[in-house]
Amino acid sequence: MVKYYIFFFSHRFLIKKLIKEGKTYKEVQKIIGCSAKMISNALKWEQKTEKRGRKRKTTPRMDRRIAKLAKTQPMMGSKRIKQDLQLTVSTVTIRRRLTEVNLPARSPRKVPLLRKRHVQKRLQFAKEHIDWPEKKWHNILWTDESKIVLFGSKGHRQYVRRPANTEFKPQYSLKTIKHGGASIMIWGCFSYYGVGPIHRIQGIMDQFQYIRILEEVMLPYAEEEMPLRWTFQQDNDPKHTSKRAKAWFQMNKIQLMEWPAQSPDLNPIENLWADIKSAVHEAKPRNAEELWNTVQLSWAAIPVERCQKLVDSMHHRCEAVIRNRGFATKY
Repeated sequence: MVKYYIFFFSHRFLIKKLIKEGKTYKEVQKIIGCSAKMISNALKWEQKTEKRGRKRKTTPRMDRRIAKLAKTQPMMGSKRIKQDLQLTVSTVTIRRRLTEVNLPARSPRKVPLLRKRHVQKRLQFAKEHIDWPEKKWHNILWTDESKIVLFGSKGHRQYVRRPANTEFKPQYSLKTIKHGGASIMIWGCFSYYGVGPIHRIQGIMDQFQYIRILEEVMLPYAEEEMPLRWTFQQDNDPKHTSKRAKAWFQMNKIQLMEWPAQSPDLNPIENLWADIKSAVHEAKPRNAEELWNTVQLSWAAIPVERCQKLVDSMHHRCEAVIRNRGFATKY
């Protein structure tokens, strides 16, 4: 029997090759000197994949139940899944099964709370403006306020690569200070033609200070730099939509863009605020004055090409809102 298997395994590929070339069983028997049964076994033989490791602890049915529950309740943790399905496997095994079906745990993106009326308004805005020609977007003056913190983040999620159990070593930790340390509030504007003036807000921003900024900072710039027919964009903050502010816009004959509430992803100036915060993080100012100087320098350094690219993205932003049925987008 041992000799048979040695002979079989040493000649099985040759037997297959001869049969494939059109040889008959008798011809192969004469060439190799084997039996018809060995030829039949050689043709049926297939190399089986080697299985290693311990036996899988979950059945295919359990895997499907785990995946189904995770899809229906995406915020549910592995511990809760184990309890709800009354599983005997560990939470680590549950997380492995979810990763196998491309459902790993991820940090959820923080987005504004959108109620039904917000979603409808966003959809309406996107549908009304998706076919706007690019030149029409060039006539918009984009504005907004932002808070810049001394010890803030880069403006996006930060990661660190470190060995295990070293999370508290100084070189691997992110330093913070209570309430972020010193901070400043700023107002800024920009258009397709570049950044406009940036203004530091003193104290609490109310409708009176807002109108002063419009009168003394925004309007002189717009009259000098914007096209003859231009439109002013602002969000729906109460100080922006107050009776005094509305009266000021009417008195100065400034056309306002109808803006959907809770829509920072539609306003390209948000990307410039992220640029500023990243520059502040890199510069590491030590106090509020140095922070303001850093903001001014980084704002002035924003190239015109950056502004043009952001304004030209409005078509894609509207597309993304429609594609996501009015909900928040990657922008």
